[in-house]
Amino acid sequence: MFKKILNGFIDQPLFTSLFVADFALLVFHRPPFLFSLVMLGCLVGMSMYMGQKLALFEK
Repeated sequence: MFKKILNGFIDQPLFTSLFVADFALLVFHRPPFLFSLVMLGCLVGMSMYMGQKLALFEK
């Protein structure tokens, strides 16, 4: 499972860098409230996209 996630992130380096940068900014920095809501929405959207693309638990 982890190998499939890593391969998915390696296949899309721009998406991965955006995801990691967004996550790091939200965890380690306190942006203004409205900006953090937009960033959190983008993070949720990216997570849903990767979850759909990888389909980890597909039978």
